[in-house]
Amino acid sequence: MSDTVVKKKRRWPYVLGGVFALLVIIVAVALWRLDAILLKTARDQAATYSQLLGRPIEIGDISTKLFPTIGAQVENVTVGPAEGEDLPLAQLALIDVRVAAGPLLSSSGKDIQVKNAEVSGLTVNLVRFADGTTNVQRLLQRLEEQQPKEEEAPAEESQPMDLSGVHVERAALTDGAIRFVDRGAGEQARELGVKDLDIEVKDLRVGKPLVVNLAAAVLADTQNLQVSLHAAPLPATLVPTPERVTLKAQKIDLAPLGPFLPPDIGLRAGTLDADWQADLGGAVPGGQGPTKLVGIIKALGLSFTGSEGGKALDVVMDTDVAGDINTGDLALNKLKVDLGPASLTGKGSVKGLLTDKPAVEGFELTGRNLDPAVLAEYYPPLRKQLNGMIAGPIGLDVRGSGTQDAQAIDVNVDLTPVRLRVPAQLTKDAGGAMKLSARVSGAAATGGALRFDAKADLGGIDLRPGLLVDKAPGQRMDLSAAGTYAPGKGSGMKVDIPKLTANVLEDTMTGSASFALAGTGKKQTTTFSADLKSQKLDADALMMSEEEVQARGGPPPEEPPSDDPTRFNGYRGDIRFAVGTLRYMEMNMTQVTGVVKMTDDLITVEKFSTGVYGGRIVADGTTMRLGPLPEQRPFEAKVKVEGVAVEQALTQFTPQKAVTGKFNGNVDVKGVGYTPDQLKQTLLGGINGDLLDGELLGKDLVASVSEPLAKALPIAAKGLKNEQVTKLGGDLPFSVQIKDGVAQLSKPLTWARPEAELSFDGGIRLDGSLDLTGSVSLTPSTVKTLTLGKVTPPAAIPVGLKLTGPAWKPEVTSLDVKPAVAQIAKLAASSLAGNLIGGERGQQVQSIIEGGEDKLRAEAEAKRKELEAKAAEEKARLEAEAKKRAEEEAKKRLRGLFGK
Repeated sequence: MSDTVVKKKRRWPYVLGGVFALLVIIVAVALWRLDAILLKTARDQAATYSQLLGRPIEIGDISTKLFPTIGAQVENVTVGPAEGEDLPLAQLALIDVRVAAGPLLSSSGKDIQVKNAEVSGLTVNLVRFADGTTNVQRLLQRLEEQQPKEEEAPAEESQPMDLSGVHVERAALTDGAIRFVDRGAGEQARELGVKDLDIEVKDLRVGKPLVVNLAAAVLADTQNLQVSLHAAPLPATLVPTPERVTLKAQKIDLAPLGPFLPPDIGLRAGTLDADWQADLGGAVPGGQGPTKLVGIIKALGLSFTGSEGGKALDVVMDTDVAGDINTGDLALNKLKVDLGPASLTGKGSVKGLLTDKPAVEGFELTGRNLDPAVLAEYYPPLRKQLNGMIAGPIGLDVRGSGTQDAQAIDVNVDLTPVRLRVPAQLTKDAGGAMKLSARVSGAAATGGALRFDAKADLGGIDLRPGLLVDKAPGQRMDLSAAGTYAPGKGSGMKVDIPKLTANVLEDTMTGSASFALAGTGKKQTTTFSADLKSQKLDADALMMSEEEVQARGGPPPEEPPSDDPTRFNGYRGDIRFAVGTLRYMEMNMTQVTGVVKMTDDLITVEKFSTGVYGGRIVADGTTMRLGPLPEQRPFEAKVKVEGVAVEQALTQFTPQKAVTGKFNGNVDVKGVGYTPDQLKQTLLGGINGDLLDGELLGKDLVASVSEPLAKALPIAAKGLKNEQVTKLGGDLPFSVQIKDGVAQLSKPLTWARPEAELSFDGGIRLDGSLDLTGSVSLTPSTVKTLTLGKVTPPAAIPVGLKLTGPAWKPEVTSLDVKPAVAQIAKLAASSLAGNLIGGERGQQVQSIIEGGEDKLRAEAEAKRKELEAKAAEEKARLEAEAKKRAEEEAKKRLRGLFGK
């Protein structure tokens, strides 16, 4: 029995071993199936991308591993040739990625420790065909054709990803190669390339410096190119801040690479040697410390297709330069840059330029033969890039100056010998004055900002090609500015200019300005301010007239407006101005003052006042928005007018004078857009005020009524003398409401003259055409004069009419003299009967014929009410028509929306 027990006890190792073996088999089968599933999925995706690229993509095998590292290996990946090609685009022997399993599982995927990520045996075949194209160019063209063009949407700002849990012990590309195959070199193709290409990164993680090393054999058997990048300790985003770049190259022959570069470069020969290092420091965003450039780069014997006489260009940059942007230190121990015949040399040092006491020691920076047109003789593509815009030697000279207690740097740029041709902007002939001089001195002790004093003489330039500023060569144009410049974080900066002077033509403007940038991306803010003053400014002389623009070929086609509604976000600023006398659009304005503020796309006129047309205009509170499109730019105008001569003001909008007098009142309107068509649909608001001593020019309304009336009377009569003007009284109050393109009178205009009482209702369209209905009630004395003394009515006699046509050439229409003729004829008959019969009996007969004075007054009142009713009906008709037009427009938009 004991033996049986012992035998049973000894069975458990076999059972455990069997279970373990079973688990191993299950895991092996699972991995085998997992590998198969992943391989099938990868091949399905490869087939999809094969259709997109027009090249077969093959994947040899995929194998996975789960312990002690989670990893995958992808073997033998090939991006094959396209139709008509015989070499694959790329071949890859192995991709091997392994991640530590324990930390990954225990941290629920937050702790990612990549033990190794390696790509080995990558070969890229760059083939140039007989037509000059390459397989890479053909691939890019196919991708462009395959992908539909979509409108670019504004990129949304995203929060930086926290990658502090990622640690890559090693990432590398080993044994890579780039083969250059020239099928256009004749029957026997040339093959050359870059081989033994290695790129390696170690210990990539938060808080550790990043080091990337690249080495390759470029057109050689051994490695002759080394590039290394050192970055500061990585932040949580793992986005590096470069600190140092090192470049070493040993006699690399560039000629074989020429056919594979873009055809417009046309490189035929040249060699590259380099032993150069750049410690970037504070010169890059986020960097700190001094910047150093030490070493030499030589590109010798560069020959390009089309160079004049086969000239070869030698480019040499030999530097030993150190600087610190934070303190303003710069030491030119050696600076020599040669570009063929052109050169830039420097020596000396500057210390503490961003402090209050800089020290300058023999500092010189000089340019010689800096003529882009001459360089284009060596490098023909430059000629196409310049497009004839610039030719002639640029003079550059930078030197230290001043006393021991007040040292500074003088910068002089002389473009006088240069010929400039900037399309649609400016031109300048060689010899025309164009110079810039500036003195840069130490910063103020309190602000740490660089002080500068700059002057520019632009007398030689011609700004007329820009079709905006009418400034010809030889006319005065010089600028001067003195202020400070302070660098900020990243791309931030601040410029303060307390002294600013601009002399343009015959006018001078002085003032101050400031400008600052802060933040990045969508959070970037741009703040500005300006305070400008001038005793006299003739904008009409400075700006080109429409006739001059048309004589020069008309305005250039406008660029399509931006549809980005956020393009002005972050702009903050204000502009203050004061001009003694301003000539603008043939208006002579005096004491022009204003304050205009900008907040994002909102422009607010906080204050604006000017004397014009014998009066004054105040526009405080006017606002407008710079919407994405002109038809999406709402505005609201608030204008107060005092004593403005109406006849002068209206000449800006009408070809002839229409009304005279002085206007006092308010204009409160709002709308969207600025063109007449847009304003007809969107302009709303009102105009209220008084017209003093006004006259309607071009039409004597009383004479226009009296002449037809006199002709229609059955008795001898004579119309009044036509003065071609209608006096509107000493003080004519009026109020109009603007809607649907019509300025409608809020209540009838009524005024009295010795000859008649006048009353009109209706509106004026925005194109200046009148649509007024009213009456002219001739006074008894006027009727007596009209009838040559035969009739003197007891009350005024009304005549109905309409006033249409342009305001500067009004027309009297729908004139109805019949009721007035009948009334005057009746009065004439009664007067004749009374005179013939005489005495009390004659008066009775006259009273019967006339129907009594009360009857006459009643008839006049009835006629007045009839005219008012007609005016109301006309107003209702106009409103109904406007409503109908709005309904039809809405229907059209709906039909457009639903495609019917």
